[in-house]
Order: sequence, then structure tokens, then C-alpha cells
Amino acid sequence: MYSIVLKSLLSKILIMSAEFHIKSDFGVYDHIPDLAYFDSASTTLVPRKAVTAVNSFLDSVISSSRRGAYRLAVKGSTIVEDTRKSLGMFFETDKSQISFQQSIPTAVASFVYGYDWKTNRKNKIVIGQGEENSIFISLLQSAKILGLDIEIVPTDNKGNLRIDELERKVDDNTGLVAVGHVSPGPGTRNPIHEAAKIVHQSNALLLTDVTRSAGLSSETLTTLGSDILILSANIGLMGPPGLAIQWIDKSIGEAHKPGILGSSSVTNVEDKSFDIALQPDKFESGYLNIPAIAGLDASLEYLTNLQSIGLTKHINKLSKYLVKRLAEVDGLIIYGEPDENNTIFGFNLISEDGINCHDVALFLDESHIAVRSGVLCAHSLIQSISADGMIQASIHAYNSIEDIDRLVETITIIAKEFL
Repeated sequence: MYSIVLKSLLSKILIMSAEFHIKSDFGVYDHIPDLAYFDSASTTLVPRKAVTAVNSFLDSVISSSRRGAYRLAVKGSTIVEDTRKSLGMFFETDKSQISFQQSIPTAVASFVYGYDWKTNRKNKIVIGQGEENSIFISLLQSAKILGLDIEIVPTDNKGNLRIDELERKVDDNTGLVAVGHVSPGPGTRNPIHEAAKIVHQSNALLLTDVTRSAGLSSETLTTLGSDILILSANIGLMGPPGLAIQWIDKSIGEAHKPGILGSSSVTNVEDKSFDIALQPDKFESGYLNIPAIAGLDASLEYLTNLQSIGLTKHINKLSKYLVKRLAEVDGLIIYGEPDENNTIFGFNLISEDGINCHDVALFLDESHIAVRSGVLCAHSLIQSISADGMIQASIHAYNSIEDIDRLVETITIIAKEFL
């Protein structure tokens, strides 16, 4: 009996000690074995099993999932619904609340165009300054077309949303508020629960971008208090590119009529009339990116396994170590207040000789170290912190202590040469 227990404990210890030697699970390392990849907040590496699932769909199924009766079409539909079910389990929610979107901007625009501003007696959208352009610009353009007012909630000099300003700007005229969960650049985490209380006091809806926390957060994102969650499948979730996901509160989703319709989002189409399908179908206009959906299902299985063997502890260990190592570099400024819960880190080398974030990124690339640089598709936020942009290093499961050491040691060499 004791020997069985001992063997079980030893097995667990061995698993924990080797749990994230996983670079062989990603094909890019076959081509660049010494790659230190720190751009997961923009594009996460895709595991081999997801690539295999994409290839399998393209090779042996290919058919659309949209209501075909023949066997390949049924198989395509099954792939979509199986992935929706997997997402429901992953986010601990009813799968009918989840829809597949062509992109974040189109999902946002469709919601805004479909919201009944007149009946609800609303005429204003409030946007957090920290929103990425996919949210920020889509809302600005939608408001311009519909003639709605816009208010921007500023961030402080560390990238934190000004909750006092949110409370001041949200009023009875506000229909929709956009506040993201984790920002690009400094990687600050906004208090969504608190924001939701403020928004709901004015009978407005809260839309939250969870792109940079899904798959990496220990929180149950569907219980944050937001009414709509939106995310890219190709960041925390490790899915193939070209797919966005929307979650919507059930009561809101049942009543809402999307502003962009077509394909299987409608039924009973006649000369000048049509009925809107039930959710989630009504939110899925056009051809679904089923190859990416097939790959996402495999990615979710892979990610769930990583979580079961300690992904959160692994990420926290890396984050804590990266904060410590970056602080050792002379002449380096770190933005925000990063800690072991961060997966995104923004920084710059301060140089009188004019070395900028892009120069640093290019020097790092010479050593096969990949970071993001510039305004990070979040112009309003990043330029309020650093006018010329910043370097963004972001981590995921495949990163290691060795990766971090190479990053910091190379930055140190660059600093010595140019500062």
C-alpha cells in the first residue's frame, strides 16, 4: 500500500519537475531551436496537435458547418459544436452564450449597430483609454456613424484605469462601456468587478476584452461582472490565427438583435423580410473559420492539460523572475507596477544617443529573441506613457528561466554599448 502511494508521489514529483519542457510541442522550434519567444500577447505559438487538427480538417473534411445534410457537412458542424462545448467547459458557462467571430472589430461593431439606442434612451459610449485598437477604433467609428457621443476614461501614469473618472463619466445617457481586463504594454489588470458595479448603476452594459487574460488567468472570466466578453483565440488560448470569440450574458444575448446579419444568422428569408436565428447562431454571420475552430479545440485540450499540472505556478515563477532580472539592468525603465501575476511587461532603455524601442527589438532579433515594440496597437494608452512607444515582452507556457536570462543578458549588452 505504502509503496503504491510512494510511487504515485514520486510520479507526481517527476511530472512537476519536467512539466514545462514543452518546446518540442511547437513546430517553430524545429526551425529556430534557440528561439526565445516573448510576443505571446500579440500572437501565441500554436501547438503541433492544433496544427494537425487544422490540416486534418482541410485534408479530409473541408465542408462548411452550415446546415448541410451530407456527411462531410455534418462532420464540419460537429467540429464547430464540439469546440463550442469545449469552450463552454473551459469558461464554465453555457455553450449557447459563446459565438465564433470573424474578428474583434466586426463583433464589436455588430453589437453596437444592433443595440436599440432609441428605445433604451441612450446616446453615449464610454471607452477606457487602455483599450487596444480593435476595440477602441471600432467603437469610435461605430459612434461616428450612429451619431453617438464618446467619452474616454483616462489612465494614470502607470496605465491603471482611473475608476473615479469612470464613475464620473458613466451616466444615464450611457449605453455601452468598454474596459479591458489586462492592458497591452504595462500589462495592468483593471478592477472589472468594480467597473461593472459602476456601469450597471446607470443601466449600461459592460464590454470587456479578455484577450490577454483568457487561458492565463486563475479567475473565472465569465463571473467578472461584464455583460459581453470578447477575445482573440490566438493569444492566451493558443488557437490558430484568424478567429475571435464572443461570450454574452444569456438574457442580453436572447434579446439582442445583431447589427451584422447574413448566412445562417437568419431564417425564413422572403422578399423583404427575414427572421433572426436563435443564439448563438444569430451572432455568427458569414462563413465560419472552421479550420481555426478545429485547431482551437485541440489547443484547448492541450492548454487544459497544462493547467492541470501547474501552469499558473509556472507562469508566476517566470513573471517573478523576469521582474527581478529586468530591475538589474542599468538604464532600463519598467512601466506600470509588474508583479508575479503579470504576463506582459513594458519597458525601454533610456539613452541620450537616441536608441529607441525598435532598435532594441532588432538587436534582440539578431540573437533570436522576439519581442514586440512600438505603440502595440494601443496608441492612446502607450503614447500617454511613452511618446515613442515601448518594448513589450510577454510570456506563456513554453517560456523558461533560460529564455529570460538570455533576454536580460542581451539587453544588458545593448545597454552597455549604447548608454
